[in-house]
Amino acid sequence: MVVVIAATLVTTVVTTPAAWAASLIRDAEIERIIRAYAAPLLRGAGIPPDTVTIRLLNDDSLNAFVTTRQRMFLHTGLVMRTDIEALVGVIAHEIGHIAGGHLVRLDAQREQFGTTALLTTLVGTAAGALVGRPDLGLALGSGAQGSALRGFLAYTRTEESSADAFALSALEREGLPADGLRDFMQQLQGQEALSSASQDPYLRTHPLTRDRLSAMEAHVERSRATAAGVPAEWREMHARMTAKLIAFLRPPSETLTRYEGVPGTAADYARAIAHYKAVDLDTAQAMIDRLIAAEPRNPYFEELKGQMLFESGRVTAALTHYERAVSLAPDEPLLRVALAHAQVESGDAALLKAAQDNLRNALSRDADNALAWRLLAQAYGRAGEAALADYAMAETALRSGQYDRALFHVRRAETQVPRGSPTWLRMQDINAEARRRRRDD
Repeated sequence: MVVVIAATLVTTVVTTPAAWAASLIRDAEIERIIRAYAAPLLRGAGIPPDTVTIRLLNDDSLNAFVTTRQRMFLHTGLVMRTDIEALVGVIAHEIGHIAGGHLVRLDAQREQFGTTALLTTLVGTAAGALVGRPDLGLALGSGAQGSALRGFLAYTRTEESSADAFALSALEREGLPADGLRDFMQQLQGQEALSSASQDPYLRTHPLTRDRLSAMEAHVERSRATAAGVPAEWREMHARMTAKLIAFLRPPSETLTRYEGVPGTAADYARAIAHYKAVDLDTAQAMIDRLIAAEPRNPYFEELKGQMLFESGRVTAALTHYERAVSLAPDEPLLRVALAHAQVESGDAALLKAAQDNLRNALSRDADNALAWRLLAQAYGRAGEAALADYAMAETALRSGQYDRALFHVRRAETQVPRGSPTWLRMQDINAEARRRRRDD
């Protein structure tokens, strides 16, 4: 079966060793949009934007959190159920936890929690890669483990106030309004009388006080940024991101009803995806062709056309659109993975070298993408490069929590590559890391 690759919006559900249902969405366009919101706030805090990893979790609840290694997770519910001002405000607040050093506490607490399964889950390793799926993420579990994880991720009131202060200052500095963050917190305040099971996770992990709300309200009253609003281009980006998520995650009939008669590119985007999901390919392709004609330099419209063709078995035709997408956004690793996947699946041996190049380029920017490693192993294997195929499978297995398999592939490969070469040295690292993680498990 042809599997939709990580570059195009797709979800993966995997059961981790800790029995948490985990679902991570990887999409080049959505990640670029969220990075665009976060970048000025990070730079203003002296944090290089490329040192923070932002991932989207397929969960309809309102939640966001940060973990060790400067990783920020946003729930799809937060993106789809809030306006642009609120989302930017929440992102600013979460950056405040990073800037305030609040993650140091997690390092101390993880020993009490039980470490390896938690950390494997939190960092979003790719347990589904061996079956052709994209990177693994995390959704807060239920029962005792979910409760323990919520406790692990919970911040103190002091840390919350500190993150608020950072967010308000950062938003003001960048000329961005804080009324969205205030409104979001007021919305959560309305849930305080509900049972914990009925509350959104954000409220359970981010304790809310009257003093916090008062500080936000006072800031909005005196802020010079409130009237200006967010940049107009951000508003359109948010509309397209929301439309894309709704169209992929909701039933086609619901999407078509929601966007019926709605004008604009975002609505057209949603309708094209809905028809594609409903297997009405003629209509879907006609609609995406119109979008491409209107915006010929939009790589994400080209990517969607490529996906439509690829998944309908027209791999050669899909290559043209994936190549166009990469030419328009050469620094987007997920687009290169999409192109490489089509190149590998084309059956054309002449494209294997290009696929390898695209995958190595993508992995230089997104090294934890286990699907890219698995595809690279396939490309090496079909080209007759057995040792490199085993090396790439070892990387895949390590990121998938398959430590015995990683060691197996290292043993097969290390005698076939020059001793002391960069690949040989990397395999020694994989060997040591796989043994350490297997022992800790």
